[in-house]
Amino acid sequence: MSDKKTVEHKLEDGIGRVQDSAENLLNKAADQVDGKACSKSCVALDAVRDCVADQPVIATAVAGLFGFFVGALIARNS
Repeated sequence: MSDKKTVEHKLEDGIGRVQDSAENLLNKAADQVDGKACSKSCVALDAVRDCVADQPVIATAVAGLFGFFVGALIARNS
């Protein structure tokens, strides 16, 4: 019984360390992104977001058509 608790404790400790490391890595990446100016991809993403917010029906139709074509291509290749 004690061996089981020891194994569980070590496993939980290891998982905790992995979670902490992942969180630190994500925070570090977020800090680097915040520190830099927006690149062209960031500007393009903002433009797409604005278009979707201004014209949601057209954005939904385009996304639906894109999904239909991708599904047709996948079905054709299967």
